[in-house]
Formats: sequence, structure tokens, C-alpha cells
Amino acid sequence: MTPEPNRVLMLGTFGFRPKATLRARALGIAQVLVARGWWAAIGTTPWDYPDDAGKQWEEDGVELRTTRTTHPLLWPLAVREMLGWARADRPGLIHVFKPKGFGDLAGRRLRRSLPVVIDMDDWEGDGGWNDTGLYGPVERRLFDWQERTWPRQAAALTVASRILERRARDLGAPPERVFYVPNGLTAARFAQLAPDEDAVARARASLPGDGPRILLYTRFVEFNPVALVTVLARVREVHPTATLVIAGASADGRPEEILDQAAKEAGIGSAITRLGWVQATDIGAIAAACDVAVHPFDDTPLNRAKSSVKLLELMATGTAVVTTHVGENAQVIRDGATGALVPPGDPGALAAAVSVLLSHPERRRQIGQAARAFIGAELLWDRLVERVLEAYAVALDAGSTRT
Repeated sequence: MTPEPNRVLMLGTFGFRPKATLRARALGIAQVLVARGWWAAIGTTPWDYPDDAGKQWEEDGVELRTTRTTHPLLWPLAVREMLGWARADRPGLIHVFKPKGFGDLAGRRLRRSLPVVIDMDDWEGDGGWNDTGLYGPVERRLFDWQERTWPRQAAALTVASRILERRARDLGAPPERVFYVPNGLTAARFAQLAPDEDAVARARASLPGDGPRILLYTRFVEFNPVALVTVLARVREVHPTATLVIAGASADGRPEEILDQAAKEAGIGSAITRLGWVQATDIGAIAAACDVAVHPFDDTPLNRAKSSVKLLELMATGTAVVTTHVGENAQVIRDGATGALVPPGDPGALAAAVSVLLSHPERRRQIGQAARAFIGAELLWDRLVERVLEAYAVALDAGSTRT
């Protein structure tokens, strides 16, 4: 069947949960496209959440579907399912989210007949996720090859950070085909992050202690957990009743074990509350029930390449955030205006910035309000999707030229 220009099939390589990559980025883009008259679907292989295998549903006009096959060794079957979707859907182009894994392999086959846009939202290969110890040697070699070879081949690329923009060009992408598209929030998510007073009161009542609360919203992949203990201990020298509230969890629980042991040795274990995974609908109330949020990043290539959705969400709650001057963090935080920026690798500086904000309620209120206003004005997908459409126009033009 003949492809139709205003139809896009997005392909991924992880499940729709528990990770938020596809939901925060691909689905956010797709929802705005549908609102503008496009047809959009997202298909992926939920190897990390096999309970969703073979399911299909719709959210805000976007069709979501998963392959029946989830095991990496059966990747040809998963790719075949994705190719079947493309034949049935008649998309005008393919948008692959992450040059990695199943969606990537399907995109390589589909580029023979359709323009393929590649989305880079992380540093995937050597120097990035490959160095985290999560993958075996065969997977690492594959992922590094996938990331390195796409920039020359893609009809266009969307990249989530300035570091990834430079990386795509260094790997051979023509500059006119690379489009900087930082992460954003949907208008609905932005509204959801400003909870009503009753929700905030319930969240506040559920948290222990009545002193100042510091929120950490995390998956424990961007920093050394021991540093958090140092930060909290130094804050408590100024604010003795301060506590740390942690929303989120790691993949394997090891960082939490390290954190707990360090806190016990420092004698402040009781000052840390771990909530584990929390519902996306609850984070706004939890943040509002706290006084300051921290968002620490170590200075690594992986972190420099990130465009943190969690930072955007924290800013959208109206809670003042202290983060480190690493990569995209400095693109969205204006020190002293929309948050506080401190040097990476300096727990003392992080603790000092938190302590100052805890001592000045009006200042942190003003910063929180300015941060939320900035997100609403600059980093909603309704605005950012214009850059995606520019990438699509270049890709479709390249496809028509090729044919």
C-alpha cells in the first residue's frame, strides 16, 4: 500500500513501563502530532516488562502496541512483527526512539523503502550506557555499532541534548539533518504536577517528621548514593530536623543498600524515608509536601548527554530545585532564578545551597514559581513539536528525492 505523509510509526526497544522513555518522549510527541491531525502509533518490544507482550491499546488518539516476542535471542521474530505493523499502517516515515535494540533493527530494514528518523535521547554505546555494567559483551558491541552507524544513514535525527547533537555530527550526520529537541512535558502532565491542596495535605501527613523535607526523585543512576548522606549530614548541621524523602528506586536495589549502610554509619538512617516507585500522579503532591528538591548529577558523558524529564517535572511542581552544573541541567536552570546550580562532585556546595533555601522560604517560593513558569512557556511538547516537524520535513524530502 502507498505510504501517507502525515502518518508516523514510532518504534522503540523497551516497554512502556516501568521506564518512562517512551511515555515521556515518544508518547508526548505523538499526542501533540495527533492533536494536529497526524496519525501516530508507537510499537515496541517489552523485554523488560513481558507482562505487556502482545497488547494493543490507545491513549489520547495514539495507538500503542507491543510485540508478542520479548526474548532477545528471538529478535528476528520481534522485528518481523514490527515490519508487519509498517506494512499495515502505511506510514509516511518511521521514527526510531534510541539507535539500539529491536526498534533499531526494524528501522534498518524499513529504511530501504521509507525515510527513517532516529531519536537519540541518551549516550547508548561505549562511554555511555555500555559502561554501566548492565549489558554483556555481545550486547555492548551491538549497541555501540548501532549508535555509531545510524547518524550517516538516517534521513534525519532528533537529539535530546547539545552533547548528543555534537556526537551525531562527529559520527557523520550532516548538520542540516540534526535537530536539537530537548525533552518536554505535555500540557496535561504539566497541569497534573500542580496538585490540589487536599492531595498535598494527604502527602504531607503521610511523611514522617515535622522538620524541613528534602526531596530526591530518582532512579539512582546519575550519582554516587554515598554523596547523599554527606549532603544530608551537612544540611542537618544547620537544620537539625531536616529529613530526606526519596521517591523512586534503582533497577536492582544495590544503590539503596549502599545508601542505607552509609546513613547508618553516619547515624542519620532514621532521617531518610524511601517511598520506592511512586505513581506519576502522586509526584506533584509529594514534591509540594517537601521544601526543597535535590537533583544531583555526577560529571560523566552519560549525564552530560541527558535531558532529564525528572528535572522538568520537579520544576513544574513549583518546588525549588538544587542541581549540579552538568550538561542539559544548565540549559533549563538559571542559577538563582529558576533553581540553584552547584559544581558537580561537591556535596558541600550542594548542602550549602539546600541550607540557604531552607532558611529563606520566600526565596524558594519565588524560585519555584519562576521554574514552573519557565517550563510552561518553553518546554511543553506543544511548542517543542515544531522542531520534530522540521526533522520530519527534511526526512520526507530526503525520501522523495531518493525515490
